[in-house]
Formats: sequence, C-alpha cells, structure tokens
Amino acid sequence: MATSMEPSFSVWKALVLKRLQTRNELESGNFKALLETHNKLFNNLDSVRAQNLQLQIQVEKLRQENSELQIKAQSGIGTGGTKGEKTQALEQKLFRLQEELTDMHRKKGENAQQLIDLSAQLQEKDKELQLKDTRLLESDVKISAYEDELKNLEKALMELQKTNETLKDEQDALQLLYTKTEDTIRRVQEENADLVTRWMQEKAQDAFRMNRENETWLKKKQEEVQKKLVEAAKDIHVEPTHGNPKYLEMSSPANSAICICAVVPDRAISQLDAHDGEVNAVRFCPSGRMFASAGADRKLKLWELTSLTSSCQSRGILMGSNAAVMCIDFDQQEQFVLGASNDYATRVWGAQDHRLRHTLTGHGGKVLAARFLGDSNKVVSGSHDRTLKIWDLRSRACTKTIFAGSSCNDLVTSDGRGTNIISGHFDRKIRFWDTRSGDARANEFELSGKITSLELSTDRQYLLSCSKDDALKLIDVRMNKVVGTFCAEGFKVFLEYTRAALSPDGVYAACGSQDGSIYVWNMQTMKLEKTLKEHSAPVIAVTWHPNGTKMLSCDRNKKVIMWADF
Repeated sequence: MATSMEPSFSVWKALVLKRLQTRNELESGNFKALLETHNKLFNNLDSVRAQNLQLQIQVEKLRQENSELQIKAQSGIGTGGTKGEKTQALEQKLFRLQEELTDMHRKKGENAQQLIDLSAQLQEKDKELQLKDTRLLESDVKISAYEDELKNLEKALMELQKTNETLKDEQDALQLLYTKTEDTIRRVQEENADLVTRWMQEKAQDAFRMNRENETWLKKKQEEVQKKLVEAAKDIHVEPTHGNPKYLEMSSPANSAICICAVVPDRAISQLDAHDGEVNAVRFCPSGRMFASAGADRKLKLWELTSLTSSCQSRGILMGSNAAVMCIDFDQQEQFVLGASNDYATRVWGAQDHRLRHTLTGHGGKVLAARFLGDSNKVVSGSHDRTLKIWDLRSRACTKTIFAGSSCNDLVTSDGRGTNIISGHFDRKIRFWDTRSGDARANEFELSGKITSLELSTDRQYLLSCSKDDALKLIDVRMNKVVGTFCAEGFKVFLEYTRAALSPDGVYAACGSQDGSIYVWNMQTMKLEKTLKEHSAPVIAVTWHPNGTKMLSCDRNKKVIMWADF
C-alpha cells in the first residue's frame, strides 16, 4: 500500500513545484525592473559612501593644512603675496568640497528615501505574492478534488452506460415478449368471442327447450285443473250471497284493486333488507296482494303482503340475470313478471312457479326499461343502445326495432292495445311512438333535463316525468304541454333511473331524493304536501299501492320501506 502511495506523492510534489516555478516566472517579471533598480541603488550607495569617506578625509587634511597655514600666517612665515594666494585657493577648494559634500548628503538622503519606498513596495509585493501562493495552493487542492470527482463521475458514467445497455437489451426482450403476448391475446380474444357466440347459441337453445318444457308442463297442469274443475262443478251447490261485501271482495278477480281516494302516508309501517346491494326497482302487482323488488345482486324477489299485520313475507326469488335488474312489470293477469337487466337482456318469469320462461336478447347496451305491451304476449324494451325493441313471446322473436336516437331510461304504454309507446331519453326528450305507422314516430317533447322516469295516470290523460334538473313535470298528453312543475328545496334527483310515482287517483306525485327523503306533491294545489324521512341513503324508486293506501320505496342501502297513514 505504501509502495503504491509513494509514486503518486512524488508526482504530486513535482506537479506543485512545476506550477510554482511557472507562477514565479509569470509573476516575477512585473518586479524585475524594480529589483534591478534596487540593486543599482545599493551599488551606487556603496560608491557614494566611499566617495563621501574620501571627501571627509580630504576635508580633514585641508582643515589641517588650513590650520597650519593660519599658524604660519600668524607667525609671519613666507611672503604676504604667496600667503594670500594659497589661502584663497585653499578656501575655494574647501568651498567646492563642502558643496560636493552637501550634494553627496542630499543624494544620500534621496537614495535612502528611495530605498525606503522600494523596501515598502517590496514588502507589499511579498504580501501579494504570499496571498497568491496561498490561493494557488487552495486552487491546487480544489483541482485535485475536482480531478478525483471527475474520475468518480467518469466511473459512474461508465457504470450507467453499462446499465443503460443492459436495460436496452431487457427492453428489446420485453418488446419482443409484448408482441408475442399481443398476438396471444388477440388469438385468445378471437377464441373467446367464438366461445361466447357458441355459448349464447347454446343458452338460447337451452332457453328454447326450457320454454317448451314449461309450456308442456303448464298445459298438463291446466288440463288437470280443468278436469278437477269439471268434476267439482258436478257437485257444486250455489248459495246466495245477499250482497255480502266480504264475499264480493274475495270472489273478485285478481286485478280488481280499486282506488276510491288515495291518502298521503305519514309513517313507515314495515322495513326490510330486501337485497344484498342497492335496490333498483319496486312495483306492486295489479291486485296489490304482492310486490316485486329488483336489485344489484342480480335477483328479482316476490313479496306477499299480510293484511292483518301489514308485514311482508318472501314468496320467491327469480334467478337467471347476469347483472343488476333495473325495471319490473307485471301483466294484468299476474301470470308473468318482467325484468330488464344490465346484461343487455330482458327476462320473463312465471309469477306462480317462479320459473324462467323467456330470455329476450338482442340489445347492444344496458336495458333500463321494459313493459308488457297490451297483453302478456308482447313486450317492449328500451336500452342504452338507443333502440326500442318489440318482442312477441309466442314466437320468441323481436318483431320490430325502433331507432330512437338516444339512450332510453324509461317507457310506458299509453293504451290497452299496445299500439302507443311513450319513452323518456338521455337527450331530454320524451318521444311518442305509434307502432302501427311505418317509421313509428309520432311526436317529440323536449324538457330541460335528462328524463329518468315516466308514469301515466290511470285515465291515461296525464304523464308524470322526472328529470335530472331536479323537477317533476305533469304533461297533458292530449294537449301535449306541461301543466305543472314540481320542485322543492333540498329535492335532488340522484340517478338516471330515479323513479317517480303517481297515486292511483292522480292527485299526488311522489319521488325520492338524494338526501334519503321522499317528497310528495299535491297535483291539484301544485304544492308540496309532505316530506317522508326514514331512509339513510338516496332513494331510487317509489310506487303506490293500487288502492292508494300504501306506498313502497327503495334505496341504495338494501332497504325497502312500506309507508301508510295508519
């Protein structure tokens, strides 16, 4: 280790010495003339001092001679003329020597002052030289540090270049793998599409077989019931009813619920967690003896009302949907239950046996609305694919496709024959369709917000619409104009499928809000009648009992609540 350090140290010393010599050559040039002048002055000073000494010796000799001459003059030695001449010559010589001595003293003083000034300048230059030496050493240290750092950076750069080359190689390998994976995914997607097509075909065949088995089973059941009725009719004994109202109510048909006067409910009489997720729709059957609920858990459930306790009992669960069920409808005979689903399909179940009878596929988007069209053999559905489809359940086929031009959020049928359809759309328009015409379009009516629900009055003269501008509007179908607008402080329509409801007598309208409240308006006074607060989550749908005494509501937190005024 010491051996490796010695060469580097000697190299460093040689480098410093060389740089000092170079710097000395550069910086001493400025002081070369000064130093030469200084040396000359020192040499001149020595010669001046020697001359001064000789002159002082001569002055002393002359003084002695002068003294001797003065003594001789006083003693009368020599002639008077010669004495006077010599004395005068000596005095002149003495005067010159004194002048020369004075000049020499003056020059000596000037030289001394110049020497002092040069010494001061030399000291200042020495200080500057020392300062520059210090700075040079600091610069050398910094240069050494920078050189070390440069070496480290060069080493790091080489490592980064190697790493970059490695990463480029890995990227090329990954790009190749990605290309192969894309090809594999494309091939798998094609296989998946083929499998889905085959699976849908198999599913359609299964549904066809199931529907055929259901029809066979139903025919046998009807034949058995017919035989039993024929046998029972032979032994029947008719007793007069004498106008017993209870007997008349029991013997009335299933869809004979009559509303004399609807009432505004003021309390929750029953609550239940109907589904595992949000509840999207609720609807009473025409007789009002049961209702259905649909949720995000892909189930449609039937519930029976008990007249004594006003409670709800589960009557059955209708399975088969592959996504959330968004809309419910019953046929007038209460034989079938219809459900529209987000899996692009509409399904029909038996209301008594709870068996899946029909699966209507063909839409290219979510199906948010579906209704029985006139009778139990026709269905109309509206989808996000901006089409309405009319289905014939006897032929299990789509008989007509209507291109609406906008996503359909809800629809109703405006007559018993099933020839007129009213649909509400995402583009804020309500469209009236006549299925008997060629292009099926009759009229359009535009509102100020996206339509979320439609509800016809019992007399089919008024249409209640709910829209995303947080308002309900009552439309006169015959006059084709808005006759009432209903809104309230705090009322906010939460979803694109929030469902409002009209009371059976057409006097009240109800709709759920984002804050969990249900707002009830009076259609005659155009004022807010009541606000019901029991839900803890946004209310999605409300529906009135056919006799007008109860109301159902559902929310995003599994809850279904029944309301009444007793």
